[in-house]
Amino acid sequence: MNVTRHPRRRTQAERRAASEDALLRAAAELIAERGFERTSLRSIAGHAGTSREMPAYHFGSKESLIARLADRAPRRTLDATTQALERTDRRIEDLSAFGTLRVAIKTYLETFGGADAPEERALLVLWGATFPSGSVLPALVDADRQTHRDIAETIRAGQQDGSIRADVDADATAVVVMGMARGVAAICLAHPDAADPRNVRAACDVVISASLQAGNATATSRGTRR
Repeated sequence: MNVTRHPRRRTQAERRAASEDALLRAAAELIAERGFERTSLRSIAGHAGTSREMPAYHFGSKESLIARLADRAPRRTLDATTQALERTDRRIEDLSAFGTLRVAIKTYLETFGGADAPEERALLVLWGATFPSGSVLPALVDADRQTHRDIAETIRAGQQDGSIRADVDADATAVVVMGMARGVAAICLAHPDAADPRNVRAACDVVISASLQAGNATATSRGTRR
């Protein structure tokens, strides 16, 4: 006897999550294309194909929507890093702190070379919007600070497990790593034909390895202080 199976109806929570995901993606696509100031809740609703009240219903304000985008970024990076490792039959838990940082930066840069990275591109655009002293994006500023803390803690963990040089200043180096990754991503986004992306990622990996990997005989931060 043939039994017709009806697809399972989504719960209210699942429908809400799907609606929010669609709005966040629409917002990211518009911000990446137009910038923060020229993206409104109404334009986000139109781009997502929903009623104009939906963004306010889900997020309340454009700033709250941006805060959600910023909150999702670390999880997306971690998920992408985990997936990249799984493709090589490795697990993030098996890597040294230096290995984790190295793979994370490589994955971050690879994301911008893909065709489906609106949120990452939007956050890069929004990062520039935090530069003015009167910025209305405190969530992005807080997310930046958290990213810096996370990288600095990874560097300290590497100094503990012996994979990262003990003589580097973790906080200062975290600023440099963030600046390099975001600066490279911004240039590649603005000038995609400037260089082969694979060579750019390889060059970044060389810089990170030469600067941080334990055992490299490069100038130390102590030795270069005056």
